[in-house]
Amino acid sequence: MHEIRYFDNAATTSISAAALDAYTKAVEHYRGNPSSLHQEGREAKAFLQQTRENIAGLLGVDAAALTFTSGATEANAIILSSLIWKERKGQVILSGIEHPSVSEYSRLLKQLGWKVTVLPAPRGFVQKEDLQRALSSETRMVSIMLVNNVTGSIQDVGGLVEVVRTFEAGHNNRKIHFHTDATQALGKIRFDLKSMGVDSAAFSAHKLHGPRGVGMLYNTNAGIESLSRGGAQEQGLRPGTENLGGIAAMHQAIKEGFSNLDENFEQVSSLNRYLRDRLTFLPVLSPPENCSPYILTLSHPTLPSEVFTRLLFDQGFCVSSGSACSNNAKQKSQGVLSAMAFSPQLAKNSIRISLSKDTTEHDAEALALTITHLNLEHA
Repeated sequence: MHEIRYFDNAATTSISAAALDAYTKAVEHYRGNPSSLHQEGREAKAFLQQTRENIAGLLGVDAAALTFTSGATEANAIILSSLIWKERKGQVILSGIEHPSVSEYSRLLKQLGWKVTVLPAPRGFVQKEDLQRALSSETRMVSIMLVNNVTGSIQDVGGLVEVVRTFEAGHNNRKIHFHTDATQALGKIRFDLKSMGVDSAAFSAHKLHGPRGVGMLYNTNAGIESLSRGGAQEQGLRPGTENLGGIAAMHQAIKEGFSNLDENFEQVSSLNRYLRDRLTFLPVLSPPENCSPYILTLSHPTLPSEVFTRLLFDQGFCVSSGSACSNNAKQKSQGVLSAMAFSPQLAKNSIRISLSKDTTEHDAEALALTITHLNLEHA
């Protein structure tokens, strides 16, 4: 058996020891439901609110703007599904490189009478001019992700928001909601939600060494109305008993990520540069600039992605051929790469290598050597 070396951190990361400890302590100490009125419930509610405030402090936002969810997919869903309540249909603008939790809403919204405009993103980047041309008096929402989960391209979200706000100013200041899926950014690159000017953003804990099944929505738009109904938890946006242990662990993971952000960024950037230098014989689809070093997508001249990933796994390496959140991940990934104007062949043969703070130089060296050997065998 080969030693397993993990290069699929954009799909999920291992939970850190400190985050796991925070989870355990929270579930052991706070046994009450935060919605209960007895002492145990009040203590749990106080802990929940304090944790919310702590996370808000790290993000530089108001605590009231944070809603805890089961992950970024649900956070995206709250925003997109809020359009279903609107009696008057209009236009929604999405980028062609969105995660399936956003892009899959296109079909439903179209069936309900919404006009959905999908923007191209040549070589991974949405152009301000394309967004400007797409805006109309009917535009109600724009959703463009911050860091792409397939290639790692980083959008100028602040600049794109400015395009929208300028359009608003020239059209009676009619509000257009701007949402961003920032899942692959949290704890990995620096960003400022208030400076970007977005109305909402989605996050998941398990992308930065927190637990699976917990995330959050940042939202400043009081007009957002959740499609899901139930209790009054999370200001009614996300009914259901809060995952107190998961939220505590997510806070710890964010705190660790922010504390070590520069150090981790430099370490991962060094590994990314090393792999790029060693694998120059393969086309690199991740852009050389304005790109998260945590993601590196390559393509093989002849091997389809599912074959390439299987050959690598046979040698002990876990890489990806697409987003882990889709049943047909490979096809979704190809669609994203097509929106980036890559050829069908490059898209079909692409693999995603994703790094983390736990990735070592030895891991990267072993992967580069194995890919080199496989390329020679299947040239």
